[in-house]
Amino acid sequence: MKPLFRYLPLALAAFALHAQAQSVSPAYEAFRKKETTQPAPVQTTTPATPQTAPVPAPAPTYATPAPYVAPASTREAQEDGGFFVGLQAGQGWIYEDVEQDAVAVSAGYRWQAGPWAQVGVELSGGRLDSTHYRGIDVSKATYKGVGANARFNFGDSPWFATVRGGYFDAEQEYSDSTFSTDGGYAGVAIGVDINRHFNISLGYTGFVYADDYDDCYYDDDDYCDFSRADTVMLGIEARF
Repeated sequence: MKPLFRYLPLALAAFALHAQAQSVSPAYEAFRKKETTQPAPVQTTTPATPQTAPVPAPAPTYATPAPYVAPASTREAQEDGGFFVGLQAGQGWIYEDVEQDAVAVSAGYRWQAGPWAQVGVELSGGRLDSTHYRGIDVSKATYKGVGANARFNFGDSPWFATVRGGYFDAEQEYSDSTFSTDGGYAGVAIGVDINRHFNISLGYTGFVYADDYDDCYYDDDDYCDFSRADTVMLGIEARF
């Protein structure tokens, strides 16, 4: 047993050297770090961003429908009657085939009588100028009248017709005398509205009277006939 004790110090020294070598070896150090218990990672929780609750869309609103009202006629909505003034120019005939330059004026008032009709009254006056016919002087004639005037539109169209009629008296001037007569007149015209206040028309008017210029020299029915004078004129009219 003595030899074992002799080698015991050598065995201890070898063990100490082996332990020291392991303490300084990099591989050993790495092994020791792996063996060391690592602390559990701390999980951080990011607080959730609060979300705004969606705002509900407003409920649709529906307007209460207005009660149905039948639309008014365009012509009825625009027209309401009123004063008018007209000027006409054209040709006139007192004697057959003898043309005389003619001018006339008229004025009056019409009342609305429906969507497309107006009726009213008028005052008028005119002149047929003197002329020559086959070497004969034809004297100038003037007239004035009072009567009724009606206007009718063709639906909502700007085209219209007028009719007129009433009483007139006239004078024809000669070099040494003046011949007077009276009677009735009637006329018709077709026209078109340029706008609400202005129109143009083409019209005919006939004048009927009881004295014949050529044959009625006495107050005797045997020598008198009904005669007629005519005018055809282009006219313009302003309405207010």
